[in-house]
Amino acid sequence: MFHHVVLFRLRPGITLERVRRAREQLSRLAETLPAVLHFAVTHNVAVENGGYTLALFSAFENERAYEIFTRHPEHVRVITDDLAPVVEA
Repeated sequence: MFHHVVLFRLRPGITLERVRRAREQLSRLAETLPAVLHFAVTHNVAVENGGYTLALFSAFENERAYEIFTRHPEHVRVITDDLAPVVEA
């Protein structure tokens, strides 16, 4: 099993609707692409979160499955079109 965790900072002024859309699009990836064992996007509610307000937790069958997932055109599209506009680099 291969785990992947990402913490994000939301851009100032981003609406909750934009955040929800990005979360939904990310979650749909896990439903449609193979070898994803676990995929969750949630708000980071830790008291000492370092400004990271959104967290992504995922698990794949192995590292190769993760690599295929990250290069998949739909993953690239969701990152570019839905996630990048709402999070800071």
